[in-house]
Amino acid sequence: MLFLAVFCGFLAEYQLEHTIEHQRAKVYASNLYEELKKDTASLNTVINNNILTYTKLDSFCLYSTEKEKRTISNGMLYYYGRFTTWVNFFSSNNTTIGELEGSGNLRIMSNIVSQKISGYSKKISELENEYQLSKNEFVKIEELYFKIFDGYTSILLIPSNIGENVDRDSVFKLNPPLINDDAKLMKEFVGWLKFETYIYEMQNYRHHIPLKQAAVELLALLKKEYHLK
Repeated sequence: MLFLAVFCGFLAEYQLEHTIEHQRAKVYASNLYEELKKDTASLNTVINNNILTYTKLDSFCLYSTEKEKRTISNGMLYYYGRFTTWVNFFSSNNTTIGELEGSGNLRIMSNIVSQKISGYSKKISELENEYQLSKNEFVKIEELYFKIFDGYTSILLIPSNIGENVDRDSVFKLNPPLINDDAKLMKEFVGWLKFETYIYEMQNYRHHIPLKQAAVELLALLKKEYHLK
């Protein structure tokens, strides 16, 4: 009888601990679910901004190399060149993942969920490493930009958050002077811009888009496993 009482007490304690861990797991899942929704929205913005940026930079490369052949104003170069400084970085709302990994509580999540979380976390780390590697290139490109374009004039003509809201036609009609219109310097700048467009395309297709897909899959899994709304 004593053995049975001890065994029953053990089972009750085990069940209570299991229930508490499941409740904690659901809280983590709910918090992570909300953070992932913010991540997917941010990733959508970064992906679209990258597409816009490298499209505009492609236009700059075309117009700057054909300036002598076509009627291309400095206003056009100022407009398209301004996207050089429009750098887009994604920052994850991964507070819950940090708590799960730092506290060792990843074990209380279901196996498939913990695997997906680890995979998502790894993709974030890979993207952060990519950003660190590309920052040096962006610094070099910005240095060249400010050797050619007057920063004050650029701000007056075009707001910092360019988007598609600027009246391009009015800017195109202007012909503000460049600080330096040396052909050799412009050629070097264009070469770096072509590299910058490659960086943006590569970041989208190798990092941002796969990361967004991982977030969407994890959102669906959390909703299913923990009955979230």
